[in-house]
Amino acid sequence: MAGKSKKLLKLEDHHDYLNRKTKELDAERGEGDRSEESKQLLLRLKKTKLAIKDEITRVKNGIGKLIKPK
Repeated sequence: MAGKSKKLLKLEDHHDYLNRKTKELDAERGEGDRSEESKQLLLRLKKTKLAIKDEITRVKNGIGKLIKPK
């Protein structure tokens, strides 16, 4: 963990949070909350989570280039 940047740690923490929230919403929707609002919220959270995952990958690749010059 010592080698990770603050930005990467913050992104990973936010991704973990969104992952927990999307699982909670999926469970609620499975138990009967099929409202349009819950669907829209779930889709928005999943899109945000995916964007953060892409950013994590980009940051990791950027760090990798700094550590291992080609």
